[in-house]
Amino acid sequence: MKKKERRSFLTAVTDVFMLLVLVGHLLVFKNYYFDIFQVKYRYYYTCVIGMLVLFVGYGLVTRKPLKYLQNLHGKKLSEIFNWTDCMVLAFVLFASIATILSPFKYEAFWGNEGRYTGLFLILLYAASYFCVTRYYQIEEWHMDAFLVSGMILCLLGIADYFNWDPLGFEERMLDGQQHIFTSTVGNINTFTACVAMVMAVAGVRLASCKGVVKNIWLGICTFVAFAALIIGESDNAYLSLAVFFGFLPLYLFRTRQGVRKYFLLLAMFFSMIWCVGITQVVFAGYVQPIYSLFQVIAGFSGLPFVVAGMWAVVAVLYVIDFRQHRQDEDASPWLTRIWWGVIALVCLIIAFVLYDVNIAGHVDRYDGLQNYLYFNDEWGTRRGFAWRLAVEDYMNFPILQKIFGYGPDTFSLVAYFHNLEEMFVRYESRYDSVHNEYLQYLITVGPMGLLSYLGIFVASTIDVVKNKLRNPAAMGALFAVLCYAFQATININQPIATPIMWTLLCVAMAKCRETDRG
Repeated sequence: MKKKERRSFLTAVTDVFMLLVLVGHLLVFKNYYFDIFQVKYRYYYTCVIGMLVLFVGYGLVTRKPLKYLQNLHGKKLSEIFNWTDCMVLAFVLFASIATILSPFKYEAFWGNEGRYTGLFLILLYAASYFCVTRYYQIEEWHMDAFLVSGMILCLLGIADYFNWDPLGFEERMLDGQQHIFTSTVGNINTFTACVAMVMAVAGVRLASCKGVVKNIWLGICTFVAFAALIIGESDNAYLSLAVFFGFLPLYLFRTRQGVRKYFLLLAMFFSMIWCVGITQVVFAGYVQPIYSLFQVIAGFSGLPFVVAGMWAVVAVLYVIDFRQHRQDEDASPWLTRIWWGVIALVCLIIAFVLYDVNIAGHVDRYDGLQNYLYFNDEWGTRRGFAWRLAVEDYMNFPILQKIFGYGPDTFSLVAYFHNLEEMFVRYESRYDSVHNEYLQYLITVGPMGLLSYLGIFVASTIDVVKNKLRNPAAMGALFAVLCYAFQATININQPIATPIMWTLLCVAMAKCRETDRG
């Protein structure tokens, strides 16, 4: 039996950092929701700075950084940096240029006029990425610890759905605010962004695991996460679910176990939709009503038959494979190819429907889905208004700001100087975010900064596929990152969910580098 290698000091440091972020960041709070952004922000930057101090101190004492640099001599750039590394460096570069050229340099550096996502926090994301991906070694129990933290997050949200507030978060809140804040992370959109990442990690690991105990534990985590996503009453959850169920077959359909587990996950999700729908009727008056896309799905009269049919398919697949002793065999490669065709067809249908509604003007054809398909100022709880302002402002920017943006997290200042009157006349409020991460980055760090940020998601996926990773923890982390990336089209970059995304990105890319090394 091979003796387990001793973990280095820097690996131990990254272990502690990962646990502090993956476990503590979701749950830490001080004055309930009143300072939730500030507390999470300070907690995260304290963790990163603490890790950097230990890294620098260790380097000064041992002088190992000099040896590390000497070892790089003669190596090609592609041997030192992978595509994701390059995209992270590019993103930091363009964010730095945007800050230097910004008329709001102080605010761009600290992000204090927005959601604290200034250059300072971006630099910390990048620093943590390069430290962790170079020294972290994935431990399965670290991901279990993350799921324990995630379960507490989910259960507190579910308790809130039943109007039970065990920690007293809502005691001093105004009556109209209770339904938009939940658990230990605040806004329901942030809650579902965090829960979607928990769901992805649990669901991918469930689909890949063996053993009764693991299946039970991960099955419970996945089921609870599905429940929390549904009761979160935020439509960004369904974007995360779409990417999860839409792309998971490309990973799972390699084996017969993967096929079985995929249909099991589908059956679990629609069963939870059905259960929550029953709860809405049976416990009306005791639970919070849900007004999201959930209503469209749960209102389908044939849902019980769909659920029963899915469980029947799962049962048939399990019986066939176990009776024929084929449960561990590879599946037909045609399943994956067919699924690529399904993805392409769905994308074409969505593109046509959006064209039909917004350009051809056939809004009435889509009845209950009109509110989701027709884009105007009222779309997405007035997100459409913020998006329109952002695009119009960008078109009127001076050439320098069109190229490099106004500086990280400065949209609130751009809107203040360009759109204050319209914001107050229309809605009597001031917007400090575009409510779309990608439009936000276009305004704040320019098109090259935006492309490099998008490149992080694309490159990390390519790097994982290129390395043919089969590690469930790393794949779960990657799917969590992709879930975050899709819901970010209608959500805010903030120091609550976003640090978790960057940390899980580190998990996937650390495994890629480990594969590259050996």
